[in-house]
Amino acid sequence: MTRRSPTSELLIRAADDPAVMARFWSHVRRLAGTACWIWTGAISGRGHGRFWVRDDRVVIAHRLAWAATYPGQPVPRLLSHDCDNPTCVNPAHLRSGTDATNRAEYQARAGTPGSPLNDTRGARARAEALRAAARQGQDLNSAIAAGLSALDRDQPGLW
Repeated sequence: MTRRSPTSELLIRAADDPAVMARFWSHVRRLAGTACWIWTGAISGRGHGRFWVRDDRVVIAHRLAWAATYPGQPVPRLLSHDCDNPTCVNPAHLRSGTDATNRAEYQARAGTPGSPLNDTRGARARAEALRAAARQGQDLNSAIAAGLSALDRDQPGLW
């Protein structure tokens, strides 16, 4: 039997509460032009969504989206974003990871031209820009491109 952490238990209970989840999903925008589901609520210093599941407890938004997608299953301590977008809560873009795999993936992708990890605004300012665009129903690709250097924005593909 897998032992669940107290945070995992909290997320599982919250994901099973229709009122909590209705409030949660009210902060998610699915916009044309991207497969990311953009979190429009509070964000952390690293750009991840923050959500109050109770008056005394805040959780990382994409972890609650994971718990809602996989009911009753333990929630991994660390979820990696394949899209490199910390405001994304689309469970299809998330997978279980470790600190070591997360660091290795960051190092491998940060140098790739056009990578979201190269955003000149930093993770939080990028998240704020994407959140603002999603709240206003604007084109996310323009908000993304605004944070890329000319090299990242204009670098053609090699193949």
